[in-house]
Amino acid sequence: MRLTYLFLLFLGLLLTAACSCLPAAPPVVEHDFGPLFRAQGLEGSLLLYEEAAGRFVAYNAARCRQGFLPASTFKIPNTLIALQTGALRDTADICPWDGTVRSIAAWNQDMPFARALRVSAVPCYQQLARRMGVAAYQQWLPKLGYPGMVVMAATLDTFWLGGDSRISQFAQIDFLRRLQAETLPIEKRHQQALKQLLILKKTPAYTLYGKTGWRFRTARNPDNGWLVGWLAQADGRRVFFALNAEPAAGQPADARFGPARQLIVEAALTEVVR
Repeated sequence: MRLTYLFLLFLGLLLTAACSCLPAAPPVVEHDFGPLFRAQGLEGSLLLYEEAAGRFVAYNAARCRQGFLPASTFKIPNTLIALQTGALRDTADICPWDGTVRSIAAWNQDMPFARALRVSAVPCYQQLARRMGVAAYQQWLPKLGYPGMVVMAATLDTFWLGGDSRISQFAQIDFLRRLQAETLPIEKRHQQALKQLLILKKTPAYTLYGKTGWRFRTARNPDNGWLVGWLAQADGRRVFFALNAEPAAGQPADARFGPARQLIVEAALTEVVR
């Protein structure tokens, strides 16, 4: 009995020591960004990560943990996988227009993949998905630590736009932090090239990086939009963000839906960053 007690005591001490070596999860501080959303006619959630403070700042933190279709924010890992596997030689590779006239005029032309990323040309990335195949995604998404994607042959060119794929705002920021630091298992030159394509705004004081995503309204689901990225200040400080929003009261999205997301993020960063 005494030996058993001593063994259990020793085991408990080992477990305690092991746990004490694990890094503590960053704290999550709630902040009411609700007025910013309401001013734009939207509702949703916003998650910031202040790198210097080592903390999250969240509006609707529980919703920040829910999963949503990544929509065109998936073009970030999609581009990295394509570059790493050689499906793209570089982002100057041309995506040929298939001749189908679509409602977004910018998509109805040949374009380099650098532009396809910036104008969120879904048909180009569907071509790319078919070129890479299911196996490439099943191999590389776990390596990238990009969770929640359900990739099958039947949904190869739509799995980020519809179906069961889901990613949370916390997971988006985790992935972006590793992209910014260039610690993903992807050649650094590819990570560096992609980051340059994500620049939304550049001033002497800061650079704003980001990518939008928009899951269009269906009979059962409202429009759902993302803006994910980070703010890099001239003094070296960084704040990462992931916004997910929908038009208030289930209304259809209008022309404000795109710019409204960036307006909310920039206003929120102004409130938090000192």
